[in-house]
Amino acid sequence: MISKKWKSIVGVAASISLALTGCSFQQNGASGSEQLSKDQILRIADTGDIPILDSARATDVSSMNILNNIQEGLMREGQDNQPENGIATNYEVSPDKKTYTFHLRDDANWSDGQPVTADDFRYAWLRALDPKTASQYAYALYPIKNAQKYNEGKASASQVGIKVLDKHTLEVTLEKPMLNFISMITMTVYLPQRQDIVEKYGSKYGTEVDKMVFDGPFVVESWTPQKLVLQRNDNYWDSNSVSLKTVEINIIKDLATGINMYNAGQLDIVPLNDAFVDAYKQTPDFVSVKQAGVYYILLNQKNPFFKNDKIRKAITLALDRDQIANRILKDGSSPAGSLVPPSMKGEANKSFRAGGEVVGTNVAQAQKLFKEGLQELGLSQPPRNIVMIGYDTTARRNVAVNIKEQLRQTLGWDINLDSPTWKVHLQRAETGNYDMMMLGWSADYDDPMQFFEIFESNNPMNYSHFSNAQYDQLVEKAKQETDEHQEYQDLSQAEKILVGTDGEGQAAFIPLFYGGKSYIQKPYVKDVYRHPFGAEYSLKWGYITNKK
Repeated sequence: MISKKWKSIVGVAASISLALTGCSFQQNGASGSEQLSKDQILRIADTGDIPILDSARATDVSSMNILNNIQEGLMREGQDNQPENGIATNYEVSPDKKTYTFHLRDDANWSDGQPVTADDFRYAWLRALDPKTASQYAYALYPIKNAQKYNEGKASASQVGIKVLDKHTLEVTLEKPMLNFISMITMTVYLPQRQDIVEKYGSKYGTEVDKMVFDGPFVVESWTPQKLVLQRNDNYWDSNSVSLKTVEINIIKDLATGINMYNAGQLDIVPLNDAFVDAYKQTPDFVSVKQAGVYYILLNQKNPFFKNDKIRKAITLALDRDQIANRILKDGSSPAGSLVPPSMKGEANKSFRAGGEVVGTNVAQAQKLFKEGLQELGLSQPPRNIVMIGYDTTARRNVAVNIKEQLRQTLGWDINLDSPTWKVHLQRAETGNYDMMMLGWSADYDDPMQFFEIFESNNPMNYSHFSNAQYDQLVEKAKQETDEHQEYQDLSQAEKILVGTDGEGQAAFIPLFYGGKSYIQKPYVKDVYRHPFGAEYSLKWGYITNKK
């Protein structure tokens, strides 16, 4: 659970995000004056390595981006960021909302011509749950009956609630009703796999081009550390909706090199960081994308200084988040005053943030609370040995420096900064060896619960050691809800306890900004669809018009 989510939120400024629609010229909404390019080649720059294309073992965002475009599950993320039919043509839900019956299309084939069957899904899911696979994303399958027990060696594979009724019918039984199961199965770990192919290549499956088969819009044509090339999959069931013939994904670590290639006409899409945003922000090529991720400060509550709720509230109220997002980052990020990003769904398909943010800036109140907190702790001055762990990338380091300066000016408190490697950063979080720490969390699918459960008292990723019985009760109650309105009410109340500074608010979570990214894209690239959660982009509907 840790690996991909943490990696994706760290690498978010570096990895490219795209978006596409439609297949034919008219379907894509091209104007009458535009004509489709004959070559249909899209050239992308990405700074993230692609280590593995095994959906059971992939944990990084770059690999998941590719898997989203070369494989297809029962459902896929659509153009409107809602689940739509993939290999499944339809499904039924039992009256108790615990059993889902998926009907697979009979025209879905793998790239070698073999049919995609219900057995391919059962095999892939059980393989991810098999303790021998050691899949870090096995937890995502836990809503399925006995899945967690099988993963922990307490049940057999035959006891897991995945049943093949026939070649094109899959029955899935859950432990309990779940409002967002259909969104969850768009995740990478729910993709199908061919047992004969996986067993033939063993640990090498998904590591080389000739050791995979594909059931998505594209196939991998070639793969080196410098470039991955995709080709349109003619055996894909919906190949008529795919216009792009070739997609070249160039791994370029130095963004300045990528931008030079873009300006020379050698690349069509390149990510930007804070060093380049201002140069392109006013150009027609500039695109900014909002993501379902939040960055924040954790305060280690094992430290007596941060056990004091007035100190925590003072820090929250002292920060000018607009300054961080819009003057420092400038990459599409936005000020955050809550736990759940605006791109996450709340009640009735509205944004979870439809009711506004939980906290904002109030310098006078921050100074008052900080003074009172120091008095309660018997301190005449704030401690000078507090260290905040920040990121080792330039943009994120600049955010840490800005926070340090804001706290100095507003509260008269001078903290120290440390920017270790990401591996050390995460180790410090896991071991609790820190005072303050910048971290981030991103969603894998459209369900706000992913943000709440990591702050429950018994969650191993509750690195701040926050513990509140009422918060735990509200989150557990929301997990059991089948009524959307009541679930939203429970989670909203829990959020106010975790983030808030008024009433029962504990200010245990110090929000900074909601993630975003910016990039430049040639005007002739049309309809590359970006997703705020899960895989960052879909190429299925993209196309290229004649270059002018």
